[in-house]
Amino acid sequence: MSWTHSHPDEPVVYRWRVVGAFVAALALVFSVAAPAALPGIVGAVAEAQTTALRAELDSADQLSIPAGDSATFEGRFVDGGTVEELEFSAKVSQLEFEGAAFTLTIDGEEVPVREGDNLVVDTTSNAVAFRVTGLNVDVPAGAAFSLTTPAIAEESDLRGMSVDVRGVAEETASTSADDESKASEAPAEDGESLEVSDVDAAPERLMAAPNITPYAAGDHTITMQNDGYVLKGSRYIPNFKIPATELPTGRMTIPNGTVVTLKSNVNSYLSTNPDDLTIYYTGANGGWYEAKATYKKISAKEYQVTLPQITIGGNAQIQFKGVHRGPATTVFTASFTVPEPEQCKEDTTVEPRQPKRELTAEEYSDGSPVYVVTSEPKDLRRDTSILSRQVNHGRDFRSVGEKSPWVYNALAFNTNDNWLYAVSQKRGLNGDPCYPAGNLLQINPATGEVHNLGPIRAPGSSGTPFESEGDRDFLNAGVYTSEGFFVGNASTSGTRHLYKIDPDKLTADRTLSNAESFAEDWAVLPQAQKYMWGFRSKAKAGDRLILERIDTQTGAIKTWDLTGIKTLDGRTISNPSASWGKAWTYSNGNLGFGSGSKDANQLGFELKITNPDSDSPTFELVNIMDNLPASFNTDAASDLVPPPPELQSNIAVKKQRSETKVVNGEVRTFWTISVENTTDNTSSGGTFWEYLPTDTHYGVNASGPTAEFEGFGAGSTQVNGHMPGPDQIAPGTGIYAGMTLPSATAGESRYMMGYVGTLPGHAKVEFVVSAPVRKDEDGNLKTVCSPNKVAFQATDGESSPAEDDNVATEACFNKVAVDSTPQPVPGAANEYTAKYNVVVEAPDAPGFDTNDVIYGRLTDTPRFVGAATVTGATVIFKDEFNKTSQPRAYQGAGPFELNKNDTPKIIKPKGVEGSTGQHVYEITVRFKLDRSKLDSTSVPAGYPSQPAGNTRCYIKDGLHEPNFGLMNEAEMGGWKDTDCIPLETKETMDVLLEKASYNPDNPDEIQTDGLLGGAQFTVHRADADGNLKLNTDGSVNTDANPVVKQSTTTTTGRVKLEGLDAPGVYYLIETKAPNGYNLLPAPIKFSTEWDQNGNAVIKVLSGKTAITSNRCAESDTAANCVKKIGVLQVADITKGALPKTGGEGVGLWALAGAAIVAAGCLALRRRRV
Repeated sequence: MSWTHSHPDEPVVYRWRVVGAFVAALALVFSVAAPAALPGIVGAVAEAQTTALRAELDSADQLSIPAGDSATFEGRFVDGGTVEELEFSAKVSQLEFEGAAFTLTIDGEEVPVREGDNLVVDTTSNAVAFRVTGLNVDVPAGAAFSLTTPAIAEESDLRGMSVDVRGVAEETASTSADDESKASEAPAEDGESLEVSDVDAAPERLMAAPNITPYAAGDHTITMQNDGYVLKGSRYIPNFKIPATELPTGRMTIPNGTVVTLKSNVNSYLSTNPDDLTIYYTGANGGWYEAKATYKKISAKEYQVTLPQITIGGNAQIQFKGVHRGPATTVFTASFTVPEPEQCKEDTTVEPRQPKRELTAEEYSDGSPVYVVTSEPKDLRRDTSILSRQVNHGRDFRSVGEKSPWVYNALAFNTNDNWLYAVSQKRGLNGDPCYPAGNLLQINPATGEVHNLGPIRAPGSSGTPFESEGDRDFLNAGVYTSEGFFVGNASTSGTRHLYKIDPDKLTADRTLSNAESFAEDWAVLPQAQKYMWGFRSKAKAGDRLILERIDTQTGAIKTWDLTGIKTLDGRTISNPSASWGKAWTYSNGNLGFGSGSKDANQLGFELKITNPDSDSPTFELVNIMDNLPASFNTDAASDLVPPPPELQSNIAVKKQRSETKVVNGEVRTFWTISVENTTDNTSSGGTFWEYLPTDTHYGVNASGPTAEFEGFGAGSTQVNGHMPGPDQIAPGTGIYAGMTLPSATAGESRYMMGYVGTLPGHAKVEFVVSAPVRKDEDGNLKTVCSPNKVAFQATDGESSPAEDDNVATEACFNKVAVDSTPQPVPGAANEYTAKYNVVVEAPDAPGFDTNDVIYGRLTDTPRFVGAATVTGATVIFKDEFNKTSQPRAYQGAGPFELNKNDTPKIIKPKGVEGSTGQHVYEITVRFKLDRSKLDSTSVPAGYPSQPAGNTRCYIKDGLHEPNFGLMNEAEMGGWKDTDCIPLETKETMDVLLEKASYNPDNPDEIQTDGLLGGAQFTVHRADADGNLKLNTDGSVNTDANPVVKQSTTTTTGRVKLEGLDAPGVYYLIETKAPNGYNLLPAPIKFSTEWDQNGNAVIKVLSGKTAITSNRCAESDTAANCVKKIGVLQVADITKGALPKTGGEGVGLWALAGAAIVAAGCLALRRRRV
């Protein structure tokens, strides 16, 4: 066959993508077919009865055609005769022509062809047929024919191409019985010899049958009459079809040396050509084979043929090429004796497909199931299959039901009926007729029971659909995608082509064009079910780790090199086996892969794929396993969808700091990670990553101090009397759990991986982890308020989303002194109060803003100077939604348990449902003061002698010293934070704020009269970092930024702020503007301090709208000012007016359309305790 190329100067490339019209035109090749088959696999010698017309194509049966090219199909008629109809048929993915001109030529003459007239085009979704009718053309033997199609619009593929011809062939044999009788001494010559290539490309397959173990003893004689004749050259040889009742398993093995007696009713003839002394037969896979045989003539009507060992299957036909008939009325009988077939067991009986089944609780007794099939022995001698379920996160496996004598692979779970399906493989070295290869099996995942649905056939045929014996006997990959059940033999023993099985019809089609897979098992992602994923075997990938993705809609294949991919703790995959022979889908949506084939080991891993539809998915190696069942023949499968709600489990993870203490001279923080099954159903468990805050703590494998897994907490659930542990694997033991540390060669790591196996309902495992605390450049311990997270990956599909409870972040906390000085208790002599806040909050860092945080016991302990005797405290709790509790009173000196009877506490993240992301405990400590015990000389040990006094506050290693000042200590899980209020005399400052109207003529001049009334202010003290913290609704967080006390004066437009620290930082916010004036659009940040001459100094730190001047506050004479204060004035503008530009800061505010506030600050120096 040839085709016309649009670029004649380029070499012809035989890519034939014939799409629809080719099949109708090639129907010319076969005449009315008699009941005889084609004794060849790929275009072998054609056969015909006396009325059959035969033709041959000169082209291959799989072609590709580029867009714009026309195809010319060429062939020849084997027989002379009259051609009535010609039909071409093929399987095709797509077909569209540019035009409608078909050209048909027969024996050099062009025959008019026109669609709708004598050309019928019949198309289906994946096939096309072209039928030319009404031809009535006489042709001699050897006449050529050709069909040229219109140009192809788009590149197209054509496969399985065939031709059929209808007509009447010329009779070549003598019709005279007397003539044929006379010819008995001179048999007709064999005019057409059979070449090896006509039957099969592999000579050993042509002349040798598979070595199958013969049947057991017991004679059985089969007698049958010939089923028509097959023309070989000019000789008609007898064709026999063995009754189906003689092949209960679809196959029959005839032992070596079996003698067949052939008898004819009239004289028949033995060929004198030694090349004719063979037989043709349909082998176990349905294809045709030729084998040498020994022929012996007993008489003109009887012959004995001694056979080699052969296995007959498919259509169960056998033809004896060494003899041929006399007259057309000749009838042959054949009889031979074979050993009685072994009686197969009941489990080999062909059964109808079982109906849909419901999932059972037993299947989920170990969590969401992953099924693995293995065979014994672990080589080609295997004769037994074992179905198992993964247990303890792949660490162990439990058998499902009894072992099966079926050897099977290509295991796949069908979510539509909840059954496992597989294809049987060759059993043992020689096969077993009771358990043949190529049968479709339906397996109950709850019991392991195997139902034999029968041999898989080609559509419309009793022959095999598989292209080679290796494909039929050793299918080793199977999976259900959204497009159906796909199988293949992707090993070196197969073609690596893909087949799609129809379980209802028990048929299979070669599919996805020329797609070849080098992965020996596949798995499917629930979110992208048209793709199947697998890792290529060493035969293709070598020592690389190559991931393969096949689109089962189009056949497109993409690969990614994942060699060197690592887990978070730095582990990599090294596989010495020949392939990744098992693949499955975890219920959580990740994929699992395990070793198989030659040198199979127990290695496996879990892979997470994100954006699987894209050209650049992301891959995460979640876990590596080393205890999967090792097997030469192995496969895995699982359900793609999560279990029904009534069978789902859920794992919640919590993390909290338990304590901080000195261990062997190291300050170590201890955390407890709890993994708990919150449902009644068993969970498969999972893995988690502990993210250590390595900016404040040492990681794993750090040089010197290092993080460690300390063991399991006392709150862990005991099962069968055992605590959890990595050795709790076998039945009757405890919960399988542990932690894996990175290799020491990988250096310091912030990750520790933990794992939990099968977890019963409401069971819990506590993991205790510790890490030494780092110090800063000053030698002080670093704060722990860094994000400290644990992320859990459940193996199962859970009843609640993973983000709900599978990530826990440790809470941060700090102690804040609210009062700058102790406050006297009205009506009580020498009694005071000191107010503090303990703030517990979620870390404010990216990636930690979507999960609840948890914290445990929180205490507050006053450690005041000895002159102060603590008598009690009052605590008010405010949650993240600003809901305030009733005051709780405590008696005595402390410590005070702040979250008593309510541990642990959980905080919703900031911004979630209006949360502030923090809990605030407002603690007001009450104490009596004995002033006689105050001094001005004491200092803590190791401090310089000045400054001195036990009224002062001192800091060491980041914490305040106890027994100096009003030191207060908060503790959470052993970690401490402190603050201190001094009892010493402290400088404070009162400030006068004034409002003035903006003077556009003199914007830089301080105004001394005409102050504005009606304005209202709020002044907040800055936090320890000089910042103003806002809540999610935009309001000021008064716990971090307390409000400054203020009072009115007799002067309109003037407000007095009392007791401001000097030095100190404050924020001024205008909450109401005078009538007709604009409101200040943003807070004014200012600072207060005294200079060396005792003068008040006020600086505007943000806003830049201030003008300054000096004003005398105190004088001893009219001419001598002894106290000067700074004046700060910010002008206010009327609504709709814009100030002039040019003044410092005023122009910027005007351009922004902001209101201007004027504030004159009069500061008076005072002393108070």
